[in-house]
Amino acid sequence: MKKGIAISLALLVISTGISFAQAKPLGDLLVFNNWSSDAEIGALNVIRNEFQKQGGKWNDITIAHDTGASIPLINMITGGNPPDVFIDNNVKFERDLMQRGMIADFTAYYKTLNLDKVIPPVVKDAMMVDGKVVHAPLTVHIVGSIFWNTAAAKKAGINPNSWKTLDDMFADFPKAKQAGIIPLAIGAQKWQLDYLLGTMIAYVSGDLYDKVFGLNPDKAAFDSKEMRQALAYYRKIQQNADQGSANRNWNDTTNLVIRGDALMQLHGDWMKGEFIAAKKVLGVDYDTMLVPGTKSVQVTIDEETFLAPKTQLKKTTEEAFFKIMTQKDITEKFSVIKGCTPVRLDATAGIDKHAKMVLSAISKPGFGHLVRNITMDNDFAGAYADLADAFWNTPTMTADDFIKQLQQKYDEILGK
Repeated sequence: MKKGIAISLALLVISTGISFAQAKPLGDLLVFNNWSSDAEIGALNVIRNEFQKQGGKWNDITIAHDTGASIPLINMITGGNPPDVFIDNNVKFERDLMQRGMIADFTAYYKTLNLDKVIPPVVKDAMMVDGKVVHAPLTVHIVGSIFWNTAAAKKAGINPNSWKTLDDMFADFPKAKQAGIIPLAIGAQKWQLDYLLGTMIAYVSGDLYDKVFGLNPDKAAFDSKEMRQALAYYRKIQQNADQGSANRNWNDTTNLVIRGDALMQLHGDWMKGEFIAAKKVLGVDYDTMLVPGTKSVQVTIDEETFLAPKTQLKKTTEEAFFKIMTQKDITEKFSVIKGCTPVRLDATAGIDKHAKMVLSAISKPGFGHLVRNITMDNDFAGAYADLADAFWNTPTMTADDFIKQLQQKYDEILGK
C-alpha cells in the first residue's frame, strides 16, 4: 500500500510538474512601527498573517502616532538593539545609515521579482536612495485630493465634475455661500497649510515642485511666475476659509463635509477613512477628484526599511517579507483595509474608484512627486512650513515677501 502511494506521488510530480522541495526556512523579525488605529493595525495584519503563514516569526514594537517615534527608533539603533524592520521615509536619515553600512540593499533581489512594469514611477522613486532599492512600499496617498458632499453640491446647484481648473472651482463658491454652505473646509493647522501650499505649487508646475522640495532646492526657482501663481491660489483659498478653520483638526474638518455643513475639503485622501467610518458610500453620499486641472500631484508613501542582515537566515527572512509586501493580492487586501491606494498598478481587485483614479494618475511618468517630508532637508522644511503658516495668517504678506524670506532661509540653512 505504501509502495503504491509512493509510486502515485511520483507519477503526480512527473505529470503536473509539482515540486515538493521544501521552501527556505524563515526566521524572526522585530518590526517597529507607529501605526495604532484599527485600520492601520488591520492592514498590517494582512502582512503579518502571510509572513507567519510562510513560517516567519513576527515580533513588534508599536509607538503611537505623534509621540516622537523617531527618538526611540534612533535610541534602539544606536544602543545596539535595533529592530529589523521599521516604517521610515526620511532620505537624509537613511543616507546616513547607508554610509554606515546599516541598511539592507534589495537592488539585486528587486530585479528577480520583475516589478518594474507594475510599480508606478513615483513609488519606485520612493523605494530608492542614491540608485539603490532600500524600501518596500506599504501605501500610496495623494496629499491634494478633493472630497465633496453630493447632497450639499445638489443643494447649491454645483456640479464639481464640471470643473476643469481651480478658477472654475472658485467661480462656484458664491453658490455654496448663498445656500448657507461653507464652500471649502480647511483645517488651518501649520502642517495642513504646509501641505496645502505644496498642493498649489504642484498644481502650477511639477518642475517647480521638485525645485522647491527636493533635497537640493533651486534657490533661483523660488522667484518665478509659477511660485507667485501658486501663492495667489493659496491666498484665495485663505480668503474663502470659514472663521472656524483656525487650528481645526483635519478630521473635524472632514466631518463638516460629511454632515453637509461644507461642500468639500481639499486635503490628503486619508480623509476617506472618515467617510467610511461614518458609513457613507463613495459615488453616492460623497465623491472625489484630484484638484481640477492640476499639472502634478504630491504623493506620500509609507514604506518599510530593513537593517542590513548579519546572517543568511536573516537575509532570506527579510527578502520574504519584502516580497510579501509587493505581492498583488497582499497590497490589494492591505489597501482596502487601510483606505489607501495599492502600490502596484495591476492591484485593482476590490479597490474603490478613488484608488483606481490615483493609480491611473500616478501611472503617468512625471505626474506624481514625492511629498516634501520624504525628500526635503528637515531644517529647511521647517522654515518653509513656518512661512506657509505666516503667509496664511498675515493677509498683508505679499508673494514677494514670502519669496524673499524663503531665499533668506535657504542661505541660512543650505547656503555654502
